Amino acid sequence: MTFSVDGVVYEIDLNAHQAHHLWALLQRYITHARREPAHRGNRRTERDQRRVRETNRGLTAQIRQAAQRTREHLSHKPASEQTDHTDPKPPAEIAEKVVEPHARKWPRNPVRAPELAPPQFSSI
Repeated sequence: MTFSVDGVVYEIDLNAHQAHHLWALLQRYITHARREPAHRGNRRTERDQRRVRETNRGLTAQIRQAAQRTREHLSHKPASEQTDHTDPKPPAEIAEKVVEPHARKWPRNPVRAPELAPPQFSSI
């Protein structure tokens, strides 16, 4: 059973007997209560949401156009920078090189924090 009190929605699992008992207790109040109308989006909210969607579509189109221009710009490299990818020779075998990490050397003279005197309290 779902119910709301002071704007807080509660949900409770009841057996048939408990649900009937709770319903009987609340019936006196329910008969005098107003039902809240179903919330429906008002025109202003719908209009604002439509404008946001249109703006997002426009921004997405601009981003795509910028990406396309960048791709076109990068694909028009000077001849000196272009490489011929039609080399008939197969690539030489690539030797796998294992690089060992450098041993970490700790500083010979570590920096020490100054010692602080313990706080002194008075019983004044």
